[in-house]
Order: sequence, then C-alpha cells, then structure tokens
Amino acid sequence: MERLFLIFLAAFLINNILLIKFIGLCPFFGVSSRFETSIGMSMAVIFVMTLSSVACWGAWNFLLDPLGVGDFLYIPAFILIIASLVQFVEMVIRKVSPALFKAMGIYLPLITTNCAVLAAATESVKPGFWKLSLEYNYGLGEALVYTIGIAMGFSMVIIMFAAMRERIEIAPIPRSFKGLPIAFIAAGLSSLAFLGFKGLFGI
Repeated sequence: MERLFLIFLAAFLINNILLIKFIGLCPFFGVSSRFETSIGMSMAVIFVMTLSSVACWGAWNFLLDPLGVGDFLYIPAFILIIASLVQFVEMVIRKVSPALFKAMGIYLPLITTNCAVLAAATESVKPGFWKLSLEYNYGLGEALVYTIGIAMGFSMVIIMFAAMRERIEIAPIPRSFKGLPIAFIAAGLSSLAFLGFKGLFGI
C-alpha cells in the first residue's frame, strides 16, 4: 500500500507533469483561459490517459515485448491506441455537449499528439524513461495508479491555472503583459511553488 501511495504521490504532486516536467504545455496554455473549458479538457485527458495507459500496458506486455519488437514499435503502436481513444472521446463530447466541443476547438483532437498522454503510457511500461516516476517495474495495478496520479495532477494544475487566468484578466496589469506573457509568468511562479514539494517522503 505504501508503494502505491508513493507512486501516486510522485506522479500527482512531486513530479507534476506540467509544472515540474513541462510536458503537455500546448493544451495547458491553450485551454486554461476559461474555467469551464479547462474542466472539460481535464475530464477528457483523465479518461484518455487512463484507458490508453492500460491499453498500452497490455499491448506491451502481451504483444510487443513477447514478439521482441517493443523497443522500436512501441511509439507508433501507442500513438495508434491514443488516437483511437481520442476519436471516441471526441464523438462522445460532440454528442453530449456540443457547446463544450465547440469551446475546446482544435485542442480536443490535439490530445492525440499531447506528449503528456504518450509520456504517461510510456512510463507505465518503461518506468524512468521520461524521468517522471520512481523506477519500479509496474504491474497493471501500479501502472493504473501511476497514470491516474499523472492525469489528476494534470487536471488539478490546468483547473487551478484557469481560475488564476480568469482573475488575471480583470487585474490592473500593463497592456504589454496581457494574454500569454502574464500567463507564462504565472506558470513560472507556480512551477517554483511546486518545486517546494521536491524531496517529500524522499522522492
């Protein structure tokens, strides 16, 4: 149980994929300008990241690795799995919430090429490859806990940052800093704050 807790904590907080590893910044800055949109993106990323990591873990352990082709075929295989899941999520959101689908725009299909999703899938089968996690050999349960930690860490930061950007928009800041410049500054300061968690529980 302690091992699962450390895996989750490392993925969620200490090695946060956005503010510590700076992976997946395109949707982070693109979608975090509105609170509602960031929640929709977070839910989509949690769903895609979790299912894709489980599917990629299965593909690696039962197909790619036994056949001896994993080391050079895992990236195209994982991207194919992720793209299929993103298409499914896109169809569901378009049917269930057309307004959210329109608000997310190009950033929804960009989940396919979101390196955060690929990084989570890769780390679940090759721990330490992206230097995101403790270098354990993950079983399916551990890979799932790890992936949920990454997805929830991604969601927490993007929702928190969306709330910050909505407040920043009405703040009296110089005109030259409005928009992305102040967003980058805020992200940098948030990253510095998250660095304070380094070394927690020896991670």
